Amino acid sequence: MVVCVECKKEMVCVENGLGVRYGNSHVYAGDKYQCKKCLKEIIKTNNNPIHDPEHQVKTIKMNEIEG
Repeated sequence: MVVCVECKKEMVCVENGLGVRYGNSHVYAGDKYQCKKCLKEIIKTNNNPIHDPEHQVKTIKMNEIEG
């Protein structure tokens, strides 16, 4: 279960197979969830990255880590 912390409601899956790209070629496969009340979205990924240097997987790109 994925729960919105703000609304305390269960979030629903709105897109399967959306990956999160970390760097240029490592992608963490995941699903996008949305809160029906506040419409905030998250992507829940697995812990095993795949190598995708040709960018064949639909992804969002993570922002660089600020230090």
